Amino acid sequence: MGLRHCYLQIFWLSVVSASQNSTEVSGWVNDPDGRGTFTILSSCTFTLSLCVYTSIHLNVRPYKQTELRAWIETTKWVFFGILAPELMVFVAWRQYMSARALDRTVKLLQDRKAHEESAEALDAEYCLTNSWTPLHSFYANMGGFVFDLDELSTQHGGAFTNKIPRLTLTPRGVALLAACGYLPKISREDILDKNKSDNVSKLLSVLQALWMLAQIVSRLYGKLSVTLLEVNTLAHIICAIIIYALWWNKPKLINEPTKIRGDWVLPIAAYMFMSSQVSGWRSVRPGILKKDWIDPEFSILAFDPPLSRRTQAKGAVPCPYNAKPTFVDVASLSPTHLSSVNHGLSRIDVGSWKKRPFMAFSQSGIPLESMQSTVASRLESSGNLQSSRWSLAAEAMARHPAIAARVICRETLQDDDKVRWFEPVVEELVDVTIGNWATGNLLRAMSGFVMGMVVWSASMAYGGVHATAWHGHFPSRVEALLWRASSICIAGSGFTWILINMLARTFPFFKVYWKRVETIRAHWTSLVGLGSLASLCGLAYLLARIYLVVESFISLRKLPASAFDTMEWTQLVPHL
Repeated sequence: MGLRHCYLQIFWLSVVSASQNSTEVSGWVNDPDGRGTFTILSSCTFTLSLCVYTSIHLNVRPYKQTELRAWIETTKWVFFGILAPELMVFVAWRQYMSARALDRTVKLLQDRKAHEESAEALDAEYCLTNSWTPLHSFYANMGGFVFDLDELSTQHGGAFTNKIPRLTLTPRGVALLAACGYLPKISREDILDKNKSDNVSKLLSVLQALWMLAQIVSRLYGKLSVTLLEVNTLAHIICAIIIYALWWNKPKLINEPTKIRGDWVLPIAAYMFMSSQVSGWRSVRPGILKKDWIDPEFSILAFDPPLSRRTQAKGAVPCPYNAKPTFVDVASLSPTHLSSVNHGLSRIDVGSWKKRPFMAFSQSGIPLESMQSTVASRLESSGNLQSSRWSLAAEAMARHPAIAARVICRETLQDDDKVRWFEPVVEELVDVTIGNWATGNLLRAMSGFVMGMVVWSASMAYGGVHATAWHGHFPSRVEALLWRASSICIAGSGFTWILINMLARTFPFFKVYWKRVETIRAHWTSLVGLGSLASLCGLAYLLARIYLVVESFISLRKLPASAFDTMEWTQLVPHL
């Protein structure tokens, strides 16, 4: 009895003790001092992924693109942003400059219309007085406005192509549309409703990037080791902040554009189609750049103006066919005033399109007999829709002086006689879709050589950021040498191309030579030499980029002790 009582007491004491231990509580407990490898890896990877993914603002999705294709496109640009973030900065800057140029053009046209109170709106829904903001310019810049050809031909008749069902207006096309007196009507709220992003998410991403930047700067100030992964992340942070600033007003993840409707659309759509590469054929002599790969339909045609426009009566408005062509500066025209010339006519006196004079192709570098045969075959293969397309485009020339001014008066010597003809301006006004890369579809606010210097300056800065780890810790001597060589390769390539662009901009003969290289008309030795050099440099440039990213991660296997120390103030700030 006594022994059993003793066991019961022992059991009770153990239960009480266990219950007391399980209910013990503590106040605030600080994390252990320092940081581990996983903390470095997870923090940098999270910030890197956040900066790249959230900073990407792709253009409007192509017509009928599947979800799989959309996912592949996004993934492609994510990898592109990881390997070449400074080129993403160039894309964002190029699109920003184009949107700003379009916004400035539209505002200038609207100001001119405001001083012409007597001018009537061509279309109440698409009048030039519609609200237009920088958000609208970005929306137009990314392919937000389209001509639905199937819908237009069904409602208004006059189909002019069976190649594609939808034409997307480029920024150049929207600028010309505004010069004609038409401006798409869509409210700012409607665009924001299509937008899949908001300023709060962008702000949170920027704050996380700034937090990582502050950590790195504080470590440098406290003379603590900064890992190579943090250096690589720093380069992405700087690029991401610049991209956020440039694309702050650009909508994101828009799937469906805005259709432009009206009985006035088909003639303008036909003209824009013939002016753009989407209407053309494979170039008989393609160059290096994409703009030389396809010859638009206008490239083989001349415009024959109507008789009433060839001889102007006294006091009439000067013939627009003698005007200089307009490219980007379409705001120099006054569409509402000039449109009054045709206002009230019961019948539009239009011209016609014809094949260019035989000798007009003498500068193409192709034998004239071969070129003439090529042109003839192209015209014969155009099909029954050609006459409808040509008539509609000629109607657009007659109705809209802003379009009529887009011709160049040429004189060609043929059979000892001077032949005068009018060459239509070739420009990318519409396309199947607006690509995400900074192509020639965008408006230009400066020359191509200046833009080249900008993109290569960004590349030089990217290499310079990685060169700051010149005396950093590396697991081996070989890895240190490869890191330094890669940094020099990227920064040096940027400096070299900046120098080439400066020479081309400064010396006319160098510019002429470079143009011959672009169009593959230079001597074959120059083409082979430059091609080989560019291929080798491009391969080295790509390998250098890949190495910097890979080495940033594998260098975590051996880090100095100070890399795991932290600044005390960083423990007091809540963060991810």
